[in-house]
Amino acid sequence: MRLAALGLVLLLVGCASQVHFPSASPAETVTLSGSLYRPEGTGPFPAMELLHTCGGLQKHVLDWAAWLKAQGYVALAVDSFSPRGTRNVCREGRNPTADEVAVDAFGALAYLRSLPFVHRDRIGVMGWSYGAMAALRASSGGLASRAQPQGGGFRVAVAFYPHCSYLSRDTAIPVLLLLGEADDWTPPRLCVVSAEQLQRAGRPILWTVYPGAYHAFDQAEHGPGRQYLGHTLKYDSAATADSEKRVRDFLSQHLRRSQP
Repeated sequence: MRLAALGLVLLLVGCASQVHFPSASPAETVTLSGSLYRPEGTGPFPAMELLHTCGGLQKHVLDWAAWLKAQGYVALAVDSFSPRGTRNVCREGRNPTADEVAVDAFGALAYLRSLPFVHRDRIGVMGWSYGAMAALRASSGGLASRAQPQGGGFRVAVAFYPHCSYLSRDTAIPVLLLLGEADDWTPPRLCVVSAEQLQRAGRPILWTVYPGAYHAFDQAEHGPGRQYLGHTLKYDSAATADSEKRVRDFLSQHLRRSQP
């Protein structure tokens, strides 16, 4: 909770704007909140949505949003938990589920498309762990056909250490998977096997497995490592730096250039 509080302090000093928008869920009426980061200038800019972990919206997601802003992207960090009165779903009570978070992401997509400084055809989604599972689900053609807003779905998806049971065979947009070799919460093997199958089928998917890296390798607050619910969370500065480079290159290739 301290990290979340620190994130709110950062927002109050002007790093981001607090915004609100409806989920695309047909099953419930919920107004979501988000932290919107906008580069200097009039745009229109490409944009990325950021979906948080099972622990809720924390500082490392806001740090990535600020990093994306510095790269020239509008960044919207979506909070799917607070508006539902939820703080943490890591133990039990998946409310909302990863699928529901994916539907929230489509609501945020519609909101971003309404902003005059956002390029409506160049919007991607990026998530971590639970949010990464939702990002993969949002890249699925099946879910997109049911819940995506007018104008279509996301252009790209980036997933940090997800469980790849959420990676669908009908995924058609470019996907980047960033995985830790030593991850004992969402081990990378299923992701690699699934990605290899998709690549053989001609799907635009890339992946990197960082040697010796654990779950949450880009979250500096975990420092030299700690145990959480029986799993190791550990920061890896080298993996984090490389993941920044790979995200930068991936988005430059697939989100900045014009549609073919």
